[in-house]
Amino acid sequence: MCRRRLHLVAAPTLLVVTVGFLILLSPQFTDVRVAIGLPKHLPGSRFNSTIGAAEILAPGEAGEEYLGRLTFAYHAVFATLLYATLVPAVRTLDERLRRSILSLAGAGAVATALGGLAYAYGGGFLWHGTFVAGLAFLFCSGVLFLLNLRTPDLVWVNLAVTVLLMMVGGLIGGWLGSSFMEHRPEFLEALAKARFNPDLAEENIFWRALTAHEHAMVALALTAVFLVGLSFLDVPETRSGRWSMYFVLVGQVLTASASFAVWLAGKVAHLVITPAALLLVVATTAAGLASKGPRHLRLGLVAGNLVLWASVIVPGALVAASLRKPLFFDPPFRDPAWDWAELAFNVGHWHILLGLWGAVLLFVYAHWPEDLTSSSLARLALWLAMGGFAVAAVSVNLYMLANPPGPYSPNPYDNIYLRYLVEPGLVAMSLGVALGYLTLLAREFGLGHEPED
Repeated sequence: MCRRRLHLVAAPTLLVVTVGFLILLSPQFTDVRVAIGLPKHLPGSRFNSTIGAAEILAPGEAGEEYLGRLTFAYHAVFATLLYATLVPAVRTLDERLRRSILSLAGAGAVATALGGLAYAYGGGFLWHGTFVAGLAFLFCSGVLFLLNLRTPDLVWVNLAVTVLLMMVGGLIGGWLGSSFMEHRPEFLEALAKARFNPDLAEENIFWRALTAHEHAMVALALTAVFLVGLSFLDVPETRSGRWSMYFVLVGQVLTASASFAVWLAGKVAHLVITPAALLLVVATTAAGLASKGPRHLRLGLVAGNLVLWASVIVPGALVAASLRKPLFFDPPFRDPAWDWAELAFNVGHWHILLGLWGAVLLFVYAHWPEDLTSSSLARLALWLAMGGFAVAAVSVNLYMLANPPGPYSPNPYDNIYLRYLVEPGLVAMSLGVALGYLTLLAREFGLGHEPED
């Protein structure tokens, strides 16, 4: 098997395995989880059948372990998505560099996902060391990519800036991780408070560093995958085409800089993140609309941006405007009556953003190295995945926001929005992803031309 084919198979496979493992941890799959030897009970923030609601955070050690599991789970998914994004991004480099970067990134993603999840759900500092080594490998692959990236047009200039800013975000994450053991009690206390009300953790510099790190990395990762998609298209050298890319550049620099500033300045910097991120999304949407090239890839990028508007930008603006004054919500959203709603809203948005990253990647892989969209099966896979994701992402906001203030008792097993909109959307998305994954494997092992090494 040639090296490129190895990574074309390994990256999506690792992603499917990692996300599939985490899906098994959902309450609906308790019996399956137990059957394969995983724990039946994972205390920390779970639906409590005795009171008909979910806990914001279990007290004591169970809650602390849950916060740790969240950290490792998010890093595992992020690492696998990052590796999968690098595979098409390095295609313009020479063979030796491609091999070096993807070997580092692949080893890093495997070590991060395996080490992180094994440590989170099994324990043992050997796995923790494997996790840290994996992150270091991924960082080195990013540095090597950045140092050798050619920038023939504004799309690639933007991508180089994105990678550079992600390196800065990675350094903040490294500082935060290395500081954890020394400042563990105060950091965990801040994390616990933030699940009830983020304002309560504002004075803790480690919580602010975490906020800076996660906001910047997720925003930049989504920018990167859209830019990789655009690199397969032609953004015309017209005034609208050039200005859309200039605004992407300004938007991502402002968004990342404001996110980093939260580390030192706190909530004041949040006032810059919102308009900067809005500029960035407007610019990527405009660039997608202005681009020319493979029809389904172009439409996939535009659809991804539209889902982002409908599921994150607009609901997020409503909540942000009502956070401390009763504008769209009465009482305001930061009122204790909305504790669980705000937590669900924040967690839901992180899931939506990571899901969007994967959905856009599926369109990229369907167009490279050979275009699969001449097949009706491939087209069905792409639009079933994007359509199902769109339904789930938009309608989950109804679950997060439509429960009235007061005694807030969300029941994930008896909610009309989840039962008739979110879960069917997720099922459709899963079927599309599974069909797309099998189509990709068929291309690499039986269909199309032999990929060049």
